[in-house]
Amino acid sequence: MTRIGILLESTMCSKYIYDTIRELADSEQIELFYLQNVRSESSRWGWWSRSVARIRARGLVGFVQLAFFKLVMGTERRILSVQSSEIRSHGGERDIAGLTDNDTVYLHPIFSRSGVVVRYPDEDIRAIESLNLDLILRGNAPGIFRGAILTVVERGIVSFHHGDNRWNRGGPPGFWEVYLRRPSTGFVVQILSEELDGGSVVLRGEIPTERTYAENLVKLYADSYPDLAKMILSFASSGHLPAPEPSVPYGGPLLVAPSVTQSIAYVLRTGALFSRIASSRVILRKRRRWTVAFVAGPWRQVSLRNGVEIENPPNRFFADPFLVERNGRTVCFVEDYSYRTKKGRISAIEISGDKRYEILGSAVDESFHMSFPFVFEYREELYMVPETTEANSIRLYRCIEFPMKWRFERELLSNVVAADPIVFEFRGWWWLFTTVALAGRSEANSRLMAYYSDDPVSGEWIPHEGNPLLVDSNIARNGGLLDRASNEPVRCRQAQGFNAYGASLSLAAISELSPTSFEESEIGQILPDFSPGLEGCHHLDSNGAYTVYDYVRRETLR
Repeated sequence: MTRIGILLESTMCSKYIYDTIRELADSEQIELFYLQNVRSESSRWGWWSRSVARIRARGLVGFVQLAFFKLVMGTERRILSVQSSEIRSHGGERDIAGLTDNDTVYLHPIFSRSGVVVRYPDEDIRAIESLNLDLILRGNAPGIFRGAILTVVERGIVSFHHGDNRWNRGGPPGFWEVYLRRPSTGFVVQILSEELDGGSVVLRGEIPTERTYAENLVKLYADSYPDLAKMILSFASSGHLPAPEPSVPYGGPLLVAPSVTQSIAYVLRTGALFSRIASSRVILRKRRRWTVAFVAGPWRQVSLRNGVEIENPPNRFFADPFLVERNGRTVCFVEDYSYRTKKGRISAIEISGDKRYEILGSAVDESFHMSFPFVFEYREELYMVPETTEANSIRLYRCIEFPMKWRFERELLSNVVAADPIVFEFRGWWWLFTTVALAGRSEANSRLMAYYSDDPVSGEWIPHEGNPLLVDSNIARNGGLLDRASNEPVRCRQAQGFNAYGASLSLAAISELSPTSFEESEIGQILPDFSPGLEGCHHLDSNGAYTVYDYVRRETLR
């Protein structure tokens, strides 16, 4: 039985901490103990004494900055909560008191005059030692910990930092990524040290940055806490935490609450963003429209600026191209999206020369949206695993008559929101790579999952021991697979931009892949700079004779 202490200021916790602790409490391998702070009557701060402490810590100017920032963000949250139940519930608290039957150990923290740094007296340290804990998890206990509390348990204190500590130390969590228009927002789980957000990192993740601070903060908490729970459950099973990242020097500034000027600038920039979105859709009547192009030659040697653009049909667009050569014919399967029905189907386009093509029509059409028609060959037959997130599954189709007749065979994975699946053979196993949304959520940009099987058509798909292989919206989502039959297949990786899906591509060679290991290394990037007016690109495929790819522009509605 793994004994874990939860360091708390109060048993009233945010819904994210509550859900994490409840999941741990439900495990038969974990025994929980609460380590709860107690403030003496003389140190229980009311509103006035807390304000005095903050003024001491930040100075009067810093206190005013923080107060103004909280006013602005509170107003934003109230406005957005009108349409978002997730934002409305973000501030709610739940009582974790009943999640464990063990007695609570009460601690007596000693805070600095600033109210920021905290130490614990020797008697508290001895009380913790008597529990023989395997690990301490920081719940909602505040402060920068110093002294013996950091080493009272051999494996230390595990804590979140909601930010990428390679450039963002301090806070507020989720704000500076929006302010700076960064494409992703990071989080780390670390073993605490006395350096602020400078502990040993044992888990790192990146999710797409949302348009506003309120939306970004909610998504950051909702998408990160499940990874912490998974890591602790894995520790309870194996007795090992993930190996810490190598430490490197940090030279960036310590981020704090924005100044009044920065808060005002944030409001103006966010307002301008929503105004541009509204004017683009309503007044200028513009929309992002994907396009597919092809160029003769293998992918390593072609120039994308020389591609032949396949003309989109009226009120539709093509995207996600995959090439298949069969019976002397080269066919490109694509997502064929209709603005009228707001649904995609899979269509086929035959390429018959350096500049000649023919749109053959619909090859697979279902009642739900379909895209990303990845095709693979097994025992001389062709199979397709298109993206079917609306069906909550990964579905397998078999080609009955090339290229236009396909039949549904089975679900490879069920009850899952999975984006852009690819299936390929590598060193004795068949592999299924896809990004998967967390339970109850629809975003599948950040978590790359792998499954393996000895038979891709009828076999069982077994989860990789390291799932998720990646938690990073810059590189997790598939955008194609090149050199499939080589010893180092190249995975195309979509990068999400700030408030923009499919901003660019990177290419990574898979050098190691087994049921217990995974390693890939980046070999290049493809940016949307090969034609004027492009806003993104997110797909690449090649069969050696031709290379196909897609890109997006903003066009005026007709």
